Amino acid sequence: MVILNYETFRSQVSQELNRIVIPQGQVRKLGALEYADSFTDYIQSNLNSVDDLLRDGGLTFKEASESVTNRVLQITSFLYSVGAEHTVWRHWSSLTAFGLFLNGDIHNAAQYAVLGSEWDFVKILPNQPVMSQQVSEQIIWYLIAGYPAPEVSANIDDEEEDSWLKLSQSIPTRNHRETEEALKVIADYWIGESEGDWINFHPNYYPEFEPSVCAAAALARHYGFEPTSLTPEQYSFLEAGLAIPEPSPMFSKIFTVPESSTASVI
Repeated sequence: MVILNYETFRSQVSQELNRIVIPQGQVRKLGALEYADSFTDYIQSNLNSVDDLLRDGGLTFKEASESVTNRVLQITSFLYSVGAEHTVWRHWSSLTAFGLFLNGDIHNAAQYAVLGSEWDFVKILPNQPVMSQQVSEQIIWYLIAGYPAPEVSANIDDEEEDSWLKLSQSIPTRNHRETEEALKVIADYWIGESEGDWINFHPNYYPEFEPSVCAAAALARHYGFEPTSLTPEQYSFLEAGLAIPEPSPMFSKIFTVPESSTASVI
């Protein structure tokens, strides 16, 4: 077990990248397989460039950490899209969470930690006020971190916002019927917003899932929720959170952080 910092994070990413096997079966996002043969070479080339720039003084440690974390998130998204086992892409979601933590992006780190099933890591995240005015961002931080509920009010004419408020109550109280109805509304909202494009792979866009929505679904699953009436389309949209297999956690087994850590440990 090592202290999480840029050097240990970068080293772990290299080890994990060398073990990637791109699946060749059924994809979750149409068109993802077209990039399978060249994807790892593309990622490795980008990481090598970061290493060179850091060594030559062209990047600071913070800039290098942000660049590497972006590539890790891209790997997470691609593995999910191309149909990797849930334990595999979720393992990379955990790595994404650690990189975001290093960069001081606590709220996004929390969401990817939940998707990676890093429940112990979530417990040590520092409390940072949510600056975003989006109801979803405030509610998901409350659900993940367990800090006092945010003082937000949804537009009563906005079903999606209202459903997030319902999740803030139904997930912790294990009101699974209410949770399912709220998740349906939120999934339908995002599916409609994409005008059908959500099922396609976009090589320069990642992640190919909505992290806050799927993190909410993962939390609901963690609290015992099992879907009973989702349509196939709704389930597919929420699958990144609802799928059952969880990887072995990395926190406290591979990485640890000093007790004095705040938002950034670079």
